[in-house]
Amino acid sequence: MKGSTSTVILVALLVSSSLLLDVANGKKILVVTFFSSKSHKLTYMPLIEELGKRGHDVTVLTPIKPTKQMKNVKEILTVDFEEIEKKFVEEKKFNPFENKEKNKNVNPFLMLDFFQDLCRDTYDLPIIKEIMKGSFDLIFVQPMFNDCAFGLVHKMKAPLVLFSPVSVGGFLAEKVGAHFPPSFNPHLFLSFQPEMNFYERFVNFGFTVLFEGILRFYYEPGMEALYREKLGDNSIPSVREILANTSLILSNGHFTLHRPKPYMPDIVDVGGLHSRPAKPIPKDLEDFIKQGKDGFIYFSMGSAIKGSQMPEAKRKLFLNVFSKVKQQVLWKWETETMPDLPKNVKLSKWLPQQDLLGHKDIKMFITHCGGGSTEEAIYHGTPLLGLPMFGDQPLNAKLAKSHDFMVELDWNTITEEQLLSSIQELAYNPKYRDNVKKLSALYKDQPDEPLNRAVYWVEYVMRHNGMLKNTYQVHFPYMLKLSFSIFNFTGDL
Repeated sequence: MKGSTSTVILVALLVSSSLLLDVANGKKILVVTFFSSKSHKLTYMPLIEELGKRGHDVTVLTPIKPTKQMKNVKEILTVDFEEIEKKFVEEKKFNPFENKEKNKNVNPFLMLDFFQDLCRDTYDLPIIKEIMKGSFDLIFVQPMFNDCAFGLVHKMKAPLVLFSPVSVGGFLAEKVGAHFPPSFNPHLFLSFQPEMNFYERFVNFGFTVLFEGILRFYYEPGMEALYREKLGDNSIPSVREILANTSLILSNGHFTLHRPKPYMPDIVDVGGLHSRPAKPIPKDLEDFIKQGKDGFIYFSMGSAIKGSQMPEAKRKLFLNVFSKVKQQVLWKWETETMPDLPKNVKLSKWLPQQDLLGHKDIKMFITHCGGGSTEEAIYHGTPLLGLPMFGDQPLNAKLAKSHDFMVELDWNTITEEQLLSSIQELAYNPKYRDNVKKLSALYKDQPDEPLNRAVYWVEYVMRHNGMLKNTYQVHFPYMLKLSFSIFNFTGDL
């Protein structure tokens, strides 16, 4: 008996010692995001939380309010992006529904003043000066529209890891030495599939050149001038030179949806990192679902598209159709009341998306086709009714349709008859669920978990104080690399 007790005590001591050793060997990580959306942050926070659990001391600079306490993770709110979004809505500076109906694509480069103002406000915060006095073993950046933060990154003199919230695009991969020929790699902001015809290849090539020119001669110089001004140092290198020293890019994509890409070893796919098995949903939602006899429909247009901006005619269109279907409908909306709400529709400001997508009674997900939402639907094996609006959403919709687990509708021409017919098609034709279940099986069949893979490579960079730096792409003219792709066009002639 004494021997057993001694063994238990010894094991407990060994476990405790191991945990203490992990904490003692923990590294200091700085996560920098001057600009972000809720959906982008959601994709990488499971990695940040896991790094904290493993004993690393993580400081997160973010414009998105923290939603929970995490071990060894300190989140610092820079500017309140929710308030900025509210101001944008009130001043009607950004209305995706209106832009879509006017066929106006969202051009982030026309928002340079907004990004620069956000950058100035962030650099002026006292916490930035405090951060710069410290030292870190790793800098982690979500680079999308965060170019202004690279001045701070350079000053910190630590290995750099980038996290792309969508499958990494060529315009970022090029900066670390990879090359995505536009002959078979559609641009992230075009809705072409990899199997492009000659016309699409030509347009893709031209758009890639134009996009590169805007980045190189307009957008990046504006950000460089600003971070040099705010940090009082004109010797800080360009965005491209700083990015050339990136140790690793973690890409939130997977070849089952985005097709294989010509990665270099310093780009690692971790698609599905934020996806997880479904948990039981709150009792009020479960009770509401059980009131129906044919499952439920989940409807959400993401965090950036506000329901309050939806045209009244379209809102009534959805309500009229929902009142005719047999399913219960859970609709993410900014308020929880609506005067003409059918009995089978429940509104909520927040809904547990992954738990609903993995629920046994879900019939379909009506979505804007954001990258995170699309990947979560694949993970949980849920068919989609797509209403893509802007950005990478049309491309995600095209890819989902190519795998035949989505019915897509055009926001501008949608009618009650089309919406009702599409809902019935998805609800009662088993091919959509069968197809997404097959894709889900491929998506999950990986040699290791995406989260563990991401942690391994981040810790690898810290263990070796950075990986081999890429410098050759700075000297090899980008336009020359693009010109090589022209020879691939002849395949369709």
